[in-house]
Amino acid sequence: MLFQSSLLGPVEVDENTVLHFPAGLPGLEGCTRFKLFHEENDNPRVFWMQSLDDADILFSVVDAQEVAVRYEIELTPAEIDALQLKAADDAAVLVIVYKDGQEQTDPMGKLRANLRSPLVINLETRIGLQKVGLNCDIVFRS
Repeated sequence: MLFQSSLLGPVEVDENTVLHFPAGLPGLEGCTRFKLFHEENDNPRVFWMQSLDDADILFSVVDAQEVAVRYEIELTPAEIDALQLKAADDAAVLVIVYKDGQEQTDPMGKLRANLRSPLVINLETRIGLQKVGLNCDIVFRS
């Protein structure tokens, strides 16, 4: 199907690759369908997660490993059921990256990552959820 994104313009969406967030995202409960897009290259690092329910909603996301974060997330039995997760290896963890304040208009501005509320996606079923308010222990290694 052809989708008209406010920021990406017209984009082709294969229905078989749509991510489903049954509960939506906090504050965006009406947005349950998303599609990941990336620049045309062999090794994309940043993806755009476009809501298919609201053409104005677009997030930049990266695999947590791209920002050198290794999560040990404990999912509740209800979350495991909601994701239809059978094995931990079937899950991907993405973090939303953004520029805030004045940095939005500065192309060289610093990117920030929302590490306390990652997205967990079952790669097999393409069902996701946002794990909100994690406590983080950040360890820097040289």
